[in-house]
Amino acid sequence: MINFYKIILFFLLFIFYIIFMLFPRNLFIEVLGGDNFGHIYLGSILTIITLLIINKKKLLLPLSIIFTLTTLIEFLQLFTTRAFSSYDLFYNTVGIALGVIFYKFLLLIIKNSRVFYKKLFY
Repeated sequence: MINFYKIILFFLLFIFYIIFMLFPRNLFIEVLGGDNFGHIYLGSILTIITLLIINKKKLLLPLSIIFTLTTLIEFLQLFTTRAFSSYDLFYNTVGIALGVIFYKFLLLIIKNSRVFYKKLFY
């Protein structure tokens, strides 16, 4: 059964990301590490939240969607005050990969905390 609330949340997340990435850079405060690290931060956060929303064991479809949409956004920047950059694509991909690692680590922590909690309090 399709959970429409998750789908709506997923699309709202991407709309926010698209708007954020298409605004001129001078509207934002410089992030720690510069623009390249900003792409890594946003890619990681986007990936973690998307994987938590979709919550599937197979990661290929959600990661394909994330990569396709972040690539599309880079091309859409050609029509704004920002510009397409292959470096931004690279840093988006690094952010997606780090997001997967953090997501797996988060799942491991959640799983082990439940086991620890059950052993300690039951």
